[in-house]
Amino acid sequence: MTTGRSSYVEMRALERLTHHNISTKIQAIRSSAVGKDDIAEVLSRILSAVHGGYVDVLTPNGVVRENELDRLLSIDSEIVTCLGVIESQLDSQSKSREVGEILKELVEERRRLIESLRA
Repeated sequence: MTTGRSSYVEMRALERLTHHNISTKIQAIRSSAVGKDDIAEVLSRILSAVHGGYVDVLTPNGVVRENELDRLLSIDSEIVTCLGVIESQLDSQSKSREVGEILKELVEERRRLIESLRA
């Protein structure tokens, strides 16, 4: 723990798990959202945005920046919730569009957070 190595291992595992869970949900939505280009565009942006980030909440000596970790977890949780809404409301175009806009904002917020952590 003093070197921070275990923190890096744990954060990499969290990254893999989060990415796997989100990409699985996205694949399920894509299969039932054929022909809905606006949803497909948002889903592709999400996949690229949720890659990485958790290792970046560690300082160079392996200390976890808890506020940033909480914020990242919160954003990812909201993304998954929105994906669930899209999945359950695919037949209602107006709801899907509304949730799609929220997802775009969340993806952008996540991207800005990751950029600030890497700076």
